[in-house]
Amino acid sequence: MDKVIKLIKEAISQEQLVSCTLSSPRKKSNEVKSIRAIPTKNQNEIKVEYKYQKHNNIVSESTEDFLAKTLVSYLPQFKQGLLKTNEDEHQILLNKDLKAKIISKKVGQSSKATTHNRKKEYLIPDNKRCPFLIEIGVMDKNGKVKSNHYKKFRQINRFLEMVDDLFKNKEQDKFHIVDFGCGKSYLTFALYHYFTEIKQTQVKITGIDLKQEVIDHCNDIAGKLCYSTLKFAHGFIHDFKTDDPVDFVVTLHACDTATDDAILFALRHQAKDMMFVPCCQHELNKQLHNEASQVMLKHGIMRDRLTALITDTMRAQLLEFSGYKVQVMEFIDLEHTAKNILLRCSLAKRSEKQKQEIWEKYLGFKKQWGIEPYLEKKINQGP
Repeated sequence: MDKVIKLIKEAISQEQLVSCTLSSPRKKSNEVKSIRAIPTKNQNEIKVEYKYQKHNNIVSESTEDFLAKTLVSYLPQFKQGLLKTNEDEHQILLNKDLKAKIISKKVGQSSKATTHNRKKEYLIPDNKRCPFLIEIGVMDKNGKVKSNHYKKFRQINRFLEMVDDLFKNKEQDKFHIVDFGCGKSYLTFALYHYFTEIKQTQVKITGIDLKQEVIDHCNDIAGKLCYSTLKFAHGFIHDFKTDDPVDFVVTLHACDTATDDAILFALRHQAKDMMFVPCCQHELNKQLHNEASQVMLKHGIMRDRLTALITDTMRAQLLEFSGYKVQVMEFIDLEHTAKNILLRCSLAKRSEKQKQEIWEKYLGFKKQWGIEPYLEKKINQGP
């Protein structure tokens, strides 16, 4: 039993713990049927879920109490456990004398390796030092992804895969990118890394946000990393001005019509590519009216979700009319956030006849839902 506790302690201290589960009670009368522990953002704290016959109880315990009291108390009550780390899975079998048999394997591997279970190769790999990920706290100084930041690590790589699809075959001396609503700028730093280190080309990036303290923090990090052509500025989207040609416009989770302002900026600067993950689509919520759908629209949560879909459909159609090929994609898994629809847009050639057809479909869609969108008014175009 001491060997099991030592193994779990090492996983926690090295920030490699993904989860630890105890199951198969020795007695059917056991009050607790299983226990699952997962790390929190606070390294000194563990979230523990106790599963009873008819309910679950989730509590936060100090790491010290979990190791010294919870495990010592509950391990003898269970026949088996499963310890998952970033690199390994350990199946734990405890006999009646509490002697442990531990069966270990690498994550994503079985006794017979196949092409189907190989570890995914990311554009930014784990276990390889990446300066910006170390600086923002996703990696430790040795290049290992911290267990409580693995979701963020996957999100960053998923984002870069989508960017790579757009730019991997584009030969250009220099790219100019504007990121609106950049926030803490994990993905802005990832963009800079992609163009300078992976694509190995010149890039100028400006991140815009309304929080001055966030902007100051991001500029400090950019300075430490010597990212000389990555700058962050405070202000509204519609106030940002640049005389340089813009190649790529990004906005992730800009609220309500702020996404539309970013789209308008991209259109007016004839950006070749855009990526948007919209958020908080309130503008059309009160406008929606469709007699056949009142049975759904009367429910607030359904109205909210439908509003989001209608808003993004409207945006996609107007962008197609404006000369872009639009792909509507899932940004990250729904387990991370429900606001995960991404619009990826690239300039495309369209005939006047095609534009006319797109516009007519848009007008029909607008009439169907009784909406007058802000974006259409601002574009102020027609066939």
